Amino acid sequence: MPEGRPPISSSRISTGDIARHSFAIARRGFDTDEVRAYLQSVARSLETLEERETELRAAMAEAGERAAHPVVDEATLTASLGQHSAQILRHAHEEAARIVAQAQEGSATLLRDAQSQVDELQARTEAASAERVVEVELMVANAEKEARVERERILAGADAEGEHIINRAKDEGRSLLEQVQEARRRVLADLSTRRRALTIQIEQLRAARDEMAASVHGVGDKVGDILAQLERTDDEARAAALAAGDQARLHGDGDGPHDQEAPDAAAGEDADHDGVAPSVDELFARIRAGSDEPGAKAEPPSPADPAAGAGPQGEAELEAEAIPNPDAPLMARRDELLAPVTAQLSRHIKRALGDDQNRLLDVLRSAPSTEGAVLLGSEDAHLEVFTSAAHGHLVDAFAAGTVFAGGQAGSIPAGAAVDLSSSGLARSVVTMLRRRIEDGTEDLGDRVGAAFREWRGERIERLVGDFSLQAFSAGVAAAAGSGGTVRWVAASADGCSDCDDNALAGAVAVSEAFPTGHPYPPAHSGCRCLVAPVTG
Repeated sequence: MPEGRPPISSSRISTGDIARHSFAIARRGFDTDEVRAYLQSVARSLETLEERETELRAAMAEAGERAAHPVVDEATLTASLGQHSAQILRHAHEEAARIVAQAQEGSATLLRDAQSQVDELQARTEAASAERVVEVELMVANAEKEARVERERILAGADAEGEHIINRAKDEGRSLLEQVQEARRRVLADLSTRRRALTIQIEQLRAARDEMAASVHGVGDKVGDILAQLERTDDEARAAALAAGDQARLHGDGDGPHDQEAPDAAAGEDADHDGVAPSVDELFARIRAGSDEPGAKAEPPSPADPAAGAGPQGEAELEAEAIPNPDAPLMARRDELLAPVTAQLSRHIKRALGDDQNRLLDVLRSAPSTEGAVLLGSEDAHLEVFTSAAHGHLVDAFAAGTVFAGGQAGSIPAGAAVDLSSSGLARSVVTMLRRRIEDGTEDLGDRVGAAFREWRGERIERLVGDFSLQAFSAGVAAAAGSGGTVRWVAASADGCSDCDDNALAGAVAVSEAFPTGHPYPPAHSGCRCLVAPVTG
């Protein structure tokens, strides 16, 4: 029971006393049996009222206990809603406690009044006659009913008002929390969008930079080739001029028709001294004319010639030094035919890589939440991009191989060999790209940029060189014919053991494979060996 509530007095007649009470017999009084029956009825009614009063007291105590100790976890509410919301809840709890205390105080007052009235009625009933017992019973019943109704009304109002205040405080706290969380989500989403956009722009700039670098390198390679060709032409012109001078001196020492050319040679020398050099065609014509003249005398060795007087051993050493690698011209011829094709293929594949990267970055910029598999699209369509980019250049590499073997460019259809090389090149690029983008742990834009950066530079150059050499070698084998034979020419003396084994195998039929199981190079990544037809 809450403190401050006065206990209800129990100093009243019990129902048993009422039922057992006796009256003095007086003349002309009431019928004793009737009075006793009526008193028993009053005792039963009072007993029922006492039981009801006990139940009401227990219910009131339980309601007071619930009102005094509401189940509210303030620690959780304080942590979730913040100091302001917790203060609102505390005020709500204090207001609810105040209202409940007022209700309890009013209920106690009503109960005290009711008890006073009951006591007064009981005193009147004990002092008065039996007919006053009915009035006392009615008054007690009405008072208890009114007290019960009033108490229930006050308690219900207090509970409703307290629940309303608590719910309103909770709603305000939830609203504040949702507003804070929504603001946090908006800020994080905006930062994530800006970061993704900046990442995509950086990757696009990197891709453009790499594409420009590749173009600059391609222009540099072309300029280098032109300069090298000009240098070779200059060296050939000098060699032809020296040979023409040697032939002129040889003709000046002879008799007959050669004496007539001596003045021309001398004139050529004078003209050279005067700053007017003979044309290259004239020099080669003089060389051919001198070599075709019968009876031309060989110029004796000059005393300054280191081979003169060296004996047979010295001549053998000089001849060994003068003899170049017999396969060097084949390698030079292969490089002359294949190098332009490989350079074009490399540029085209790099351009396809740049376009593919820009495509993926555009998709990410328009739909940042796109997943890796959805972003990449169909693998077959992805393969087709790089297969188409490589096929035409590999056809050119195949045609260069047929020209190297003595055939005519375009005389032999490329067929399945070029298709195999194109699809192999595309699959090597696409498989590694997709695996790197799909299996990475960093941001998707970072994965795209890193995957395409890995394919720029030496890696793609080596891969393009492998597949262009494969198509070239297939063209050599096709030109040799199904009944022809080819041999394996190692690219260098310190090559791998597999290439050395293939080179030692000698002539092998085109329909067969070399010891390593390869019909033609490359035998491994980075292999630059050559397969050459065997004639005679």
